[in-house]
Amino acid sequence: MSKIIFVPGYLIDDYHLLTENIESYKDPEKPDLFNNYVDSLLAQLNKTPEFLAGMPDQLAMCLLLVVKLDCAKLSPLSLHGEPTWDEVKTCVSIHKNYRPLLTTLADKFQHSLKIALLLLCFYELGATTQEFNAQQDDSEELEEHDDYEEYSGQDQDFLDDY
Repeated sequence: MSKIIFVPGYLIDDYHLLTENIESYKDPEKPDLFNNYVDSLLAQLNKTPEFLAGMPDQLAMCLLLVVKLDCAKLSPLSLHGEPTWDEVKTCVSIHKNYRPLLTTLADKFQHSLKIALLLLCFYELGATTQEFNAQQDDSEELEEHDDYEEYSGQDQDFLDDY
């Protein structure tokens, strides 16, 4: 049985966005849909590097086809806290045609790039987010029910006539 890898807390929201986006574009009936979308995003990113600033999930989708990550080295670095850029960049190999773009992103949007690469790492590892089993709080349901009873009194009989 393989070991389950959990996404660190600081990446969970962006990881959910990434996986949802990838799943929404992977259509068995239209297998080129995802690649066409990524190619389009990547072309726009090449023209305007700030295009995806602040959207590490979308940046991760762009980089999916142009970087290779050493996940075995990178994932342990990021489990107990966010690693530094210097730690992350040593785990990344870049397709030669995209080196200028990645250099620009590293210079101007380093944090977004780092988060995007970490997201890709956990995506490639097939990581999951940890589910919490909290007890249900029924107080809100009771409040809603109380509100309903308030409107089902004498006024309700008046409204039923219509």
